[in-house]
Amino acid sequence: MRALWRQTRSFGPTARLLMANQFAINLAFYMLMPYLAAHLADDLGLAAWTVGLVLGVRNLSQQGMFLIGGTLADRFGHRGPIIAGCLLRTAGFALLGRVESLPALLAASAATGFAGALFNPAVRACLAAEAGEERRVEAFAVFNVYYQAGMLLGPLAGLALLAADFTAVCTVAAAVFAALTVLQWRALPARGGGPGGSGRASSRSGGRCSPTGRSCCSPAR
Repeated sequence: MRALWRQTRSFGPTARLLMANQFAINLAFYMLMPYLAAHLADDLGLAAWTVGLVLGVRNLSQQGMFLIGGTLADRFGHRGPIIAGCLLRTAGFALLGRVESLPALLAASAATGFAGALFNPAVRACLAAEAGEERRVEAFAVFNVYYQAGMLLGPLAGLALLAADFTAVCTVAAAVFAALTVLQWRALPARGGGPGGSGRASSRSGGRCSPTGRSCCSPAR
């Protein structure tokens, strides 16, 4: 743990923020999603095909929209999609714990998925640019530790919250994303390059930096 902490502190504040951001994203996501199907089937009494539809809409709206999310990040800068994605997932998670009709569940599920399509490409491209060419592999190695830690602890936190009910799980998960929204809005720089003025990373190119030398968070012109 000490080695991880030292390695994390060796990066700039924006890179550290993105690593903490990813831990919290996965913590909240895996706090809720493993138990969503059981909630839909057992608590709401939905048919199996309806449960599959709700879950499928979430997957499609995230995995199928990465190109759109990456394009928006490249066009308008990465800060906006990261903040918008966290805000949208706040709303989606809050709705999942409170609505019961199929149209509302589909809307909440789609919002939750599209939120991931907004912030996931932007976070990775921004981290690539902030870390710089020489430390990019190291940055993503540390980033992955936080990513996996969130995946590990999320289901345990969700299981503990289920002692109350599924609404409590959704409320806490939404609160995490609400806090992330405020944190990104206040702390994520609108402009400012990575170490040594590293170039801006493209959200659609696996985190490669462009030769323009722009910040990861500044919009492409």
